[in-house]
Amino acid sequence: MIKEVGDKIKKMAEFNYNIPFPSFTFGKQHKKQVSVKKTKHFHKQKRKIPKVIVSKMDKHEIIYGARALNKRFPSFLDTPTQDYDIYTPHPERDARETEKALDKKFGGDFFHVTKGVCPRTWRVRSNVNEEVYADYTKPEEKIPFDVIGGRNYVTLEHTKKHIVKTLNDPSAEYRHAKDRDALNRIKIYEKIKKR
Repeated sequence: MIKEVGDKIKKMAEFNYNIPFPSFTFGKQHKKQVSVKKTKHFHKQKRKIPKVIVSKMDKHEIIYGARALNKRFPSFLDTPTQDYDIYTPHPERDARETEKALDKKFGGDFFHVTKGVCPRTWRVRSNVNEEVYADYTKPEEKIPFDVIGGRNYVTLEHTKKHIVKTLNDPSAEYRHAKDRDALNRIKIYEKIKKR
């Protein structure tokens, strides 16, 4: 039924505006139907995901993105995030190792690895809801980091430099609001730290 509705919308758009309409799907299409039992098990266990991801990290991996900022910031500046963004020299290997560890922890085939939009990125996704829980990316340059709580986190200076570069890139406009917010939260944190 959903496919029929999508086809009707496509035909109406092409007829009314005489323009080709891109093909689309409603949500992520699972390869196979996920049982209610498996879904329930996944959601009961999903709080364990961060611990498994962190336990698979080694000394060469560096956390960046929202988690790196949240680690430094006072809680009122934190932004909610579900996934881990990790720089690593071996993104595919590390993503597959994490997937296997998560499947073992969950007691079945609950995760899979996909190629990211960026050719240097591999993603660990849930088979239940297709959400991404970890992105492993091979950096193009040496990444400066601070060790906090025994884990490597990208430095604020490097994060600021990366955000400014993204804000000056018109092709990355889809990220601009998120990056402006992150940059402002960094500035607030730095002012608090100077007191």
